[in-house]
Amino acid sequence: MDAIGKYIEKTEKMIKLLEKPLKNEQREKAIETINQLIEEREIITKQIKGPFSTSEQELGKEALVLDQQLSNSMEQVYQHLKKDIRNAKKQPRSNNSYLNPYKNVASFDGRFLDSKK
Repeated sequence: MDAIGKYIEKTEKMIKLLEKPLKNEQREKAIETINQLIEEREIITKQIKGPFSTSEQELGKEALVLDQQLSNSMEQVYQHLKKDIRNAKKQPRSNNSYLNPYKNVASFDGRFLDSKK
C-alpha cells in the first residue's frame, strides 16, 4: 500500500475512534491511541512525495476531506474536555457554599454606622 493509502487508513481509524461517545475512563485511553496514530501518521506524511499520478491526486483530495472531519471531531472532544475541566473547578466552590452558606454575607446587615463624631 502506498503512503497516501496508509495515511488515509490511519485517519479513518482516528475518526472511527472519535465517533464513539467517550466516557471519562475511555477518553484517556482514546487520547493515548490517537496520539500514537498521529505519530505514525506523521512518519507516513514524510514519505509522501510528488510527482503524483491522477489516482494519487484523488486519494489526496479524499485525505483532505478526512482531515477536515478529523479536525472537527477533535475539536468536539477538546470542547468536552474544557467543559469537564471547568465543571471540576466549579464543583469545590459550589460544595463550599453549601457547607457554609453565610460565609460571604456582610456583617453590617441591620446596623447603622454613624460617621460623625
